[in-house]
Amino acid sequence: MSNDSRTNNSIRNSIMVLCEQMVYNVLSFICRTVFIYSLGKTYLGFSGLFSDILSLLSLGELGVGTAITYSMYKPAAEGDYKKLAALLNLYKRVYTIIGIGITIAGLCLTPFLGLFISDIPDIPELPIIYILYLLSSTSSYFFVYKKSILITDQKSYIASLIYIVTISLQNICQIVILLLFKNFIFYLVLQVLFSLINNISISIYVDKHYIELKEYGNEKLSKGETKVIYDNIKAMFLSKLSSAVVTSTDNLIISTFVSTITLGLYSNYTLFVTMFRNITIKIFEALHGSVGNLIVLEKPEKIYQVFKELWFTNFWLVSFCASGLYVLINPFIKLWVGDSYLLGEQVVFIICLNLYMRLIRNTFLAFIDTYGLFKELRWKCIAEALINLITSLIFVINLDMGIYGVLLGTFVSNILTNFWYEPYLLFVKKFNVSLFQYFKLFFEYFLCTVFATLLAKVFCDYVVVISGWLGFAFKLISCCVIINGLYVLIFHKTSEFEYLLNVLKNRLKIK
Repeated sequence: MSNDSRTNNSIRNSIMVLCEQMVYNVLSFICRTVFIYSLGKTYLGFSGLFSDILSLLSLGELGVGTAITYSMYKPAAEGDYKKLAALLNLYKRVYTIIGIGITIAGLCLTPFLGLFISDIPDIPELPIIYILYLLSSTSSYFFVYKKSILITDQKSYIASLIYIVTISLQNICQIVILLLFKNFIFYLVLQVLFSLINNISISIYVDKHYIELKEYGNEKLSKGETKVIYDNIKAMFLSKLSSAVVTSTDNLIISTFVSTITLGLYSNYTLFVTMFRNITIKIFEALHGSVGNLIVLEKPEKIYQVFKELWFTNFWLVSFCASGLYVLINPFIKLWVGDSYLLGEQVVFIICLNLYMRLIRNTFLAFIDTYGLFKELRWKCIAEALINLITSLIFVINLDMGIYGVLLGTFVSNILTNFWYEPYLLFVKKFNVSLFQYFKLFFEYFLCTVFATLLAKVFCDYVVVISGWLGFAFKLISCCVIINGLYVLIFHKTSEFEYLLNVLKNRLKIK
């Protein structure tokens, strides 16, 4: 396999992943803007609803790709093409079965789509729209196994580069179609087409540059090796299941019991939530290797100190994102698409609170993954999904709390499960530290976030009186100065702040 240095590959992969995220977010925003003005709220609601139906149908995939790709690292490093081809063949078989299964299940669901839709007129082409979404999703299952070779060979930047090209062409073509024809079906046909082009391009590249794998096209793993992989899949499945269920069922409940149009409005907010989530998750995914090395070589005291430094860095980033989003999101949407696309202040608050509560866990999840604590999370994951579903339905159906009730159910499930159990696994089981220390740090960070948010909110609402985009620019600058300035004032004497400052200085020196 590749002889390039690990450092050079890591730098290339990180740069391309960040470029991929930037291009995707910018183009998605532009395309969504044209989409809203061309097709309106109804089709925006369909987009969010069908995406989440397919997310639920694809739950059977959770953990499969991760487990098999993990098994490829050693043979890839050793140049064992025979073992690598056997793993790749298993990956192909499993994903082909999953792809066919999801396609059949999705088609069987077509007659019942009306059960998930409310407050919109009857649309005859609805089944066609749904089937195109289904094809766009399932087509990737028949090619995705080829991408795993690039990941294990530390060349995922190739896949990122191909994706940047195809997603750019896709969005440009979709924008033209929307402007010329205002046709949702043409828009989705392009989505299916470019999804195929992206996956086929990666497949062609792998076939051309890894010809050694063709020699073992029929190679199979032993029963013992296959069992180990399936055991890993089972362990990872539940740890990923709950977050997928929570996200997808929230949107299905909103569409079914509140309004599909309201789901469309909510999807504008989740556009920014997803952007912040992806950026922070990518940053912490890059730390997994370093954290794993730390856990192997250092004592619990040292590991705990590094954990606190990383958690502080994560807190600062997450707090800034959540606070800024709460202050600026409604002024931005008002200027962007108008008052009719706004959600109430109470709903915006719970959106940002859930964002904070999810992303503040980034550091915990990074350490839990590298410790391999998948089995310990099984019952927590089941409890989280069930509590979220039950509380959301009670708040919506029995208490008639609308979209706020659905999102409040997510917050309740988080508090009753993730909030204390994940810290318990790390602080008590691994760091040998009292759980009281976790609560002390958490509430210190949370109170700082609340204070910074209120300060920025009051200043932007009552001091910045300029209207329009110029006024929004002043609000954006004010949020950056107030939130970050306050944290510098509060934390400048702490060892965690000194660590963060040294990291930033070192990055600047490297550049």
